[in-house]
Amino acid sequence: MPASNVVLPQHATLAQVIITSVEWLFEPYWTGDRLIARLHDGEVSLTDSGGEPAGPEFADAAEELANATDADAAVIDGIWTAQPFVGVTGARRWAETLAEEGLVDEAPDPLSMETRRAFVAIDLVELDGQSLVDVPYQERRRLLASIIAENVRVRLSPAVKQPIRAWLHAWRDNGFSFYVAKHVNSRYRAGEYADDWLILSAEPEKGPSIVGRVFGQRPKKLRRIED
Repeated sequence: MPASNVVLPQHATLAQVIITSVEWLFEPYWTGDRLIARLHDGEVSLTDSGGEPAGPEFADAAEELANATDADAAVIDGIWTAQPFVGVTGARRWAETLAEEGLVDEAPDPLSMETRRAFVAIDLVELDGQSLVDVPYQERRRLLASIIAENVRVRLSPAVKQPIRAWLHAWRDNGFSFYVAKHVNSRYRAGEYADDWLILSAEPEKGPSIVGRVFGQRPKKLRRIED
């Protein structure tokens, strides 16, 4: 069982939603290993999505994040992922080429072929000993951006407002099939599935039943969220 002081990540809920409201922020849905990073005295300890200590294979993630975070203490929610490097000219295209040339029966998962990794920070749960779980998401994002010095191994997930059509096109080109909508005033509910964090398909032609099988959730009926 995880220790009582371990923070479990908040999860987004699968949804069929058309959002036109400016009260939401949007970011790509990162694939990889969900990690909670706790910075203290210049060192980072990591726990996984179940609250258990992360294995030695994540030592690079801890070291890189410690060097890139300007704070005395912090708890950061993020993903250790190869996804930033998967695009039409990277591992994604190479996987498609292998299949086209008949060298494999089907195109392999691009992430399985990519050895580079980055820690992508998506939220800030505590800062300098103060809990931020009841601070609105937009403010948590601002604080997170203020303490992260981005580099090739540590990144801050983009969070954009409407209109997002150009962003969706770019994300799809870089291998993202899903994106996440987060209300600007949403709080952080550790270990819960939030109704104000929503997973949406970046590829509208995919039906809800297919998307649901990916996440093991049944999306609610299509609805609109407007101002």
